[in-house]
Amino acid sequence: MKPVYSCEPDLSVEEFVSILQRSTLAERRPVDEPETLRSMLRNATLIVTARIHECEGKGELIGVARAISDHAYCTYLSDLAVDRTYQGQGIGRELIRRTHQEAGPKTTLILLSAPKAQSFYSHIGLHPHPSCWTVPGSKTGKGSLPNTAPRSQPSSSSKSNQSQELAGFFDEISNTYAEAIQRCVPRYGEMLGALVEYLPAEAQKPKRVLELGCGTGNLSQLLTGKFLEAEFTFVDISEQSVSACRQRLPIETKKQFLVEDFRQLHFEDESFELITSSISLHHLTSPEKRELFRRCFDWLTPGGILTYCDQFSAEAEDIYQRNMQLWKSYTESAGASEEEWQMWMQHQQDHDFHDTLPEQMAWMNDAGFQQVDCPWRYLLWTVLQGRKP
Repeated sequence: MKPVYSCEPDLSVEEFVSILQRSTLAERRPVDEPETLRSMLRNATLIVTARIHECEGKGELIGVARAISDHAYCTYLSDLAVDRTYQGQGIGRELIRRTHQEAGPKTTLILLSAPKAQSFYSHIGLHPHPSCWTVPGSKTGKGSLPNTAPRSQPSSSSKSNQSQELAGFFDEISNTYAEAIQRCVPRYGEMLGALVEYLPAEAQKPKRVLELGCGTGNLSQLLTGKFLEAEFTFVDISEQSVSACRQRLPIETKKQFLVEDFRQLHFEDESFELITSSISLHHLTSPEKRELFRRCFDWLTPGGILTYCDQFSAEAEDIYQRNMQLWKSYTESAGASEEEWQMWMQHQQDHDFHDTLPEQMAWMNDAGFQQVDCPWRYLLWTVLQGRKP
């Protein structure tokens, strides 16, 4: 049954609280302050709802968007809530579209994303903005802009917490990761093989190799088996994964291991001939990817190669959604349980940021790489390569 969308300026506090609680938004809204909620609804410019009508009457409220707009220049979408039962069906996207249309499509639509929803907004085509600041509301009614030196930006703390959560996740699954990845990534072995196979002739004998996000060592084994004389630096945020990787590699391999968030890494310029990564860079936001590409360019020697395989979004939303459907079908046929699939989907919602192939190729070009190319792709999974002149 298709939802019915409409503008409801008189939405009741009770229904608003109910949809907040049935979505993931209640934990970040004052659901125990009815007067605040009443004022939020009364002073909103737009309240767009989605309802399911199974019989006569108003129908069940399954989604709401609440916005403030001047109808000329900007529209602030403050609240977007969709019942968890109906998420993943395009309702949130349609609420955004209708809100923007009602406010005036010439206005710039602005929103602040919850951490778990960032990948959703990227998927549906919204553009992240790197320079947004807020002044938190004051319970006392006085202005809260500090008149002394500003405190540390909360974004740093948030990133630290996300890094800790990410490390904990991979620590927990480190013992089963090697087997799970075979069930949950289509053509996984073929992808890793392509990453190595398509290295240009001048990269066949690198002296120093950096792997970002080595995990438990699947790609690491291929690299050390191919480049017997190279010195390796393996980096991962998960201590347990690094330990597993260490145990899988030959004792005679010249190597060092770093347990670090590779967003915080620092190396001397021209430290490596080859930098590579496997299914790790999608944990970075778009600005973080761009910054990492710039640093990798500096870390490489002239003629050096950056190549990585990862999950990419699609330019068209319907293609991206079809890729997701085919991915799930593959995991089922490969023996993954519904519980395992849901675990990865929750991880994706919490920590993954999928950007498109054209975007990432452009960012590599902007960093200075040349001959940026995609030698292999299947569904979301893509191998990308660039060369430092």
